[in-house]
Amino acid sequence: MRIGIIGGGVAGSLAGALLSEKGYAVTVIDPFQHYIKPCGDVVPNVYYPKIKWPVKYEVKKFLFKLDGEEIYSVNYRYPKWLVIDKGKWIDSMRSRSRLLVASRLENVNEGFDLILDSRGPYPMDRKVVYTTRVIMKVDNFDDTAVFEFNTSLTGFYWIFPDEEGIINVGAGFLEYPNSRELVLSYIKRNFKNYEILDLRGAPISISEVNNKQFRIGEARGLVFPLSGEGIRPSAISAEIASDAIAKGDDLNIALDKGLSEIEKRIRIQRILLRIYRNMSINTRRTLVRKLMKNEVLIDAYLEDKIDLAGIAESVEEIKNGVVSRKLQ
Repeated sequence: MRIGIIGGGVAGSLAGALLSEKGYAVTVIDPFQHYIKPCGDVVPNVYYPKIKWPVKYEVKKFLFKLDGEEIYSVNYRYPKWLVIDKGKWIDSMRSRSRLLVASRLENVNEGFDLILDSRGPYPMDRKVVYTTRVIMKVDNFDDTAVFEFNTSLTGFYWIFPDEEGIINVGAGFLEYPNSRELVLSYIKRNFKNYEILDLRGAPISISEVNNKQFRIGEARGLVFPLSGEGIRPSAISAEIASDAIAKGDDLNIALDKGLSEIEKRIRIQRILLRIYRNMSINTRRTLVRKLMKNEVLIDAYLEDKIDLAGIAESVEEIKNGVVSRKLQ
């Protein structure tokens, strides 16, 4: 079977590598020779892909801020997040398949028996938020992951450790498409001595897509809209797709079934996002302040498991002493 995968991001490159290992003739089609899409490059430490990703940093400490005020800080006994070298990981997986660099992906036709759509948000059949991230070298490195919410807008700033001495600073707000301007202004307000190493922007999906058939990763809408995390669900979708193809199962049925819990949690976050957008600024401020002081909800948020089962899991973890220090 000849398989074409349109888009060589997380889902496309992983599916391509796994299917190539199973003996399929796979072509990954992408506009770029090397992976370049930016994001936070962090994943909750609850999942390990079939092709191991390189870990650059482990995150245990988190700080939540609201309109410039520190609201809640927590320190876990184990790495809650992993910072991965996503570009290195993806390029290594691309090397296991045939990579076809093409600027107009839709026009590529090589007589494939099966085509998977892994174009990320770029079908643009959904709502997106435009994010910008800056990789920068700083003198006073802090290993705390910071979320700063601005209640006049819908979204947040972030400051994540990237590796020793290097941080990832970014922003995404629905009402403000020029996130580059916001991030650069935020950096000037919060840092004195720094060197910008890389600056990039990209859209991130926040709504349902029009069509899920034969789609994996963000092309299918697999991004948690309240956190922006899409690496883990994209990788999981690639593994489900490759297993279904190898077994001869119906691909779309397998994806619907295998992704049911993740997609349910994504839908919950979309509902919460819509509710938040319709609130007044004062109501937002009051609600977010209360939520930030709830250690169970913070734990569930950090792993994108905001449903009854996920919250119950967070309750048990906190009872078992996973938090070594918290400040309110």
